Amino acid sequence: MVVDNRPYIQKNLNNGVFLRTFSKDILSEELVWHRDYNDRIVEVLEGDNWEIQFENQLPQILSVGQEYVIPAYTYHRIKRGTTDLKVIIQENLEG
Repeated sequence: MVVDNRPYIQKNLNNGVFLRTFSKDILSEELVWHRDYNDRIVEVLEGDNWEIQFENQLPQILSVGQEYVIPAYTYHRIKRGTTDLKVIIQENLEG
């Protein structure tokens, strides 16, 4: 489900903290390479077989309970898994 051209549903939890859910049924074409303007820490709450890939690197599995640091302006994408993906994103607004 894409809302406002975004491939996820987002709930704002706090200033700079979001809960995002990506559907297992999303089209792979909707999960595009992009970069963010701020540093982010992504904590995986749920999701099987989802991957994150950074530019010029091989994809790595996103593991439940793990945190992943995405530095500002770093190209990256996620690759669809077999269940819905739920993550908490903490964004450094000073990035």
